[in-house]
Amino acid sequence: MRRSGLTRDGRGDCYLLSLAVLFLLRTACAQCNPASLQHVHANFDVADLACESSGFHAEAWSRHNNLTNTLDIAFIAQLHTKSWAGLGFAANPVMENASAVLAIMGSADAASVSDWYLVTEGRIVNHTRSQLSFSTKPVIQYIGGIAYVSFALNLDTTTVAPDFLLFAHGPLDSSGHPQKHVNKVVVIAKFAQGGYKISTDNLRKAHAAVNILGWGILLPTGAIIARYCRQWDPVWFYLHITFQILGFIFILAGLITGSKMYGRLKGLPKLSSHRALGIFLFTLACLQILAVLWRPKEEAKIRRYWNWYHSWVGRLALFLAAINVLVGIHVAHEKRSVTAGYAVIAAIEIIAFLVLESLYWIKQRKDVKSLSYATTI
Repeated sequence: MRRSGLTRDGRGDCYLLSLAVLFLLRTACAQCNPASLQHVHANFDVADLACESSGFHAEAWSRHNNLTNTLDIAFIAQLHTKSWAGLGFAANPVMENASAVLAIMGSADAASVSDWYLVTEGRIVNHTRSQLSFSTKPVIQYIGGIAYVSFALNLDTTTVAPDFLLFAHGPLDSSGHPQKHVNKVVVIAKFAQGGYKISTDNLRKAHAAVNILGWGILLPTGAIIARYCRQWDPVWFYLHITFQILGFIFILAGLITGSKMYGRLKGLPKLSSHRALGIFLFTLACLQILAVLWRPKEEAKIRRYWNWYHSWVGRLALFLAAINVLVGIHVAHEKRSVTAGYAVIAAIEIIAFLVLESLYWIKQRKDVKSLSYATTI
């Protein structure tokens, strides 16, 4: 990140001294209150947030999502009639050329929020010149004299380097335009250094592991047993059921872990398609279980069609699951070792299928020839 301008015109020492004093005052005077997050907009995920407090009844909770390179922020501050409270982002610890999100209270119970550009310490221009780019637009909740603002910055397209956080508040003029601040605190933004990371690593690894084990190993093995091991009756049936039940348990765990992650990673490219296909696949798995529970007797005429349905729906599910696992690996930007590991598993299963299917049809032809020979004698 940029650190230019700190020593230009002899002002650098003043900035650093002011920053140190303000930091000590902030540490001594204020602490963040996690209970305040309950009033933030319902669509904002409050998990795994880190906090910075200003010292004058304002705090900012943030989470850096490394996968989407977005910054989720909840800004909470006291807000009175005909005043504003804001959170600014700047490459240097000054208001000049910074951009900010301002909560504005023009009249009683009429709070609003928007982004602004700070030309100088005393001149604030509306969002037409803002350097901020949002993946989620700012929204505000106003409860009991407190403004609860939440939004998400897209760091790839935001043009101001968010190296410093600027907490400030001030009055409005008669037309409702923000005037120069009456109080300001500057804080080094830890997230600009990659300090705040979204805590989905463990969930992501668990999600990948249970789905690869379920869709990639257990369910295909159960399907192979059902097609190629029927000569060992009834052992094949119990093995088939065991593998499918275990596989279903693992893909259910995959659905749960995926649902927990989805709220934090909504901006991720292709995530919606991966999620939709995953839900569709889980629906197919549920239909397969229902089909087993409603299985007709062997002598029933409909049993033939049930066999076709059960076999082909299972094959379709396994084929689509293999695609979705690859999509998930791509979306999560997993290491090459993960892709290579899954490729090895898939290759082993494909080779096993080709060999077993060839042997199956060779045996089928031999049985047909033996039957035709017996009928001619």
